[in-house]
Parts: sequence; C-alpha cells; structure tokens
Amino acid sequence: MSGVRYLIDKSALVRWGKPAAKPLLDELSERALLAVTGAVEYEMLFSARNVGEAARIKRLLYGFDYVRCTDEVWDRVVEVQQLAIAKGIHRSLSMADLIIAATAERHGLVVLHYDGDYDMIAALTGQVVRWVAAPGTAD
Repeated sequence: MSGVRYLIDKSALVRWGKPAAKPLLDELSERALLAVTGAVEYEMLFSARNVGEAARIKRLLYGFDYVRCTDEVWDRVVEVQQLAIAKGIHRSLSMADLIIAATAERHGLVVLHYDGDYDMIAALTGQVVRWVAAPGTAD
C-alpha cells in the first residue's frame, strides 16, 4: 500500500470493529495515514449520548491528523452542489458529506468511507474515494 493519505468519514470510523474493515483501518492508523476534519468531528459528537461519551470521542479523534475546512472548501461545496442540482441528485447528498469530500479534495486526501453518497460525489468531481470495506460486508 502506498503512502496515500485518507480523510476518514464517520461511516468508516464507526465500523472499525467490523472484521471486514478492521485490518485496513488498523494498517492505515499504524502508518499515520488517517485524518479527520471538523465535519467528521461534528458527526461523531452528534452520536454521543452523554458528556463522558463525548469526551471519549474527542480523545479518539485527537489521535488523527486534523485538516481545516477553508473558504476554498466552501466554494467547492457550492460548486459541487450546483453540479448535483444539474444532475437532479442534490437532495441525496448531505451537507456534511459534501464538506468532507471538498475538504479531502482541497488537501489531496482520499475519502475513506462506507457510504454510497461518496460514489455519487466522486462521479461529479472526479476525485478518488475508497470504501473501507466492500458494500454490504460491514453493516
């Protein structure tokens, strides 16, 4: 495996314990090739059931590189949304997924996910995305 770096989406993070996803995630983590961004942090914290769980999530996320969502990222989000509107798929794509994809694109990272929306985004942008495990194997 090359030194490609990844922006990991919540959909991949929450599947770390799944046998289909664990080997890849362990390897990428050991090689320090995983990053997160604010939208991923927000999605993870949204799932917290209490303050203690939120603190554990924050500690987990501190172990990854952090990439910023710049003004250029927001410009790209709007551009991609316009492309999605033209294809009639704009209501299928969440704001968080668009932000994460645009952040990855801006920083030269591959989105690591378990979410078919990223395939739709990649079809619009031409960027590289990767499933953490084959669809249907880590549900």
